[in-house]
Amino acid sequence: MTLRSNFLGSIILIIMFGGIFTSSALNLWNTKNSKTPALIQEGEAAGSYDPADIRGSNQFGEVSENFGVPLDVLKIAFGLPNDIDATYFVNSDLENYYGDLEGDKEIGNGSVKLFVALYTGLPYELPEDDYLLTPAVEILKNHADLTEEQIAYLDSHTIDPSSIQPSEVPVTSITEEVEHAVEGEHLIQGKTTFADLLDWGLSEEAIVSIIGGEMPNKAMTVREYCDENGLSFSEIKTAFLAELGQ
Repeated sequence: MTLRSNFLGSIILIIMFGGIFTSSALNLWNTKNSKTPALIQEGEAAGSYDPADIRGSNQFGEVSENFGVPLDVLKIAFGLPNDIDATYFVNSDLENYYGDLEGDKEIGNGSVKLFVALYTGLPYELPEDDYLLTPAVEILKNHADLTEEQIAYLDSHTIDPSSIQPSEVPVTSITEEVEHAVEGEHLIQGKTTFADLLDWGLSEEAIVSIIGGEMPNKAMTVREYCDENGLSFSEIKTAFLAELGQ
């Protein structure tokens, strides 16, 4: 038995668009990169943003906006310097900021997830290797409605900040408010798109050579491309600036 080409084409279209419709209904279809966390699907917290979906590429400002945790609270909890605008601090930069800790301990994006979950009372499985600084634990004990299990967990997952020597704030978290542009030069930041690079005179050939891949969508930001492709934003940024002659 053979199927007429028109009939077969109709079946393919039905299957394809039916799949998109179903995925959209289930909140699985997304045509663009989004830093908005997924929603909790079950339980009393259903419909709330899921702290487990906080990403390393998120900035403190985004975390504060999505979960209602005051920016100053995040800044104190994670020991950021007073002269840094925490709005633009990138979660994943915590790992570089606090460097290698003893054993399997880590202060990084997982620590942000943990702190936000406990601060807001949202469900979250307590991790094994993520730790919090003493100020963060004190904030939680004074603010959050913690269970005995959570308190015991925090007592065994606290790091005294005086025992750590933080490094310099990573370049990806230095913002337009902190950086000072020299007249006639360009700043490549989290919001800089590939269209901006082209407008500044960088050729598509140069961009492709630096990123080692095909030319991205011009509306895409450089940081989003780096996050999606496992590239160092600071290294790519440096290469673009060098190509621009800065």
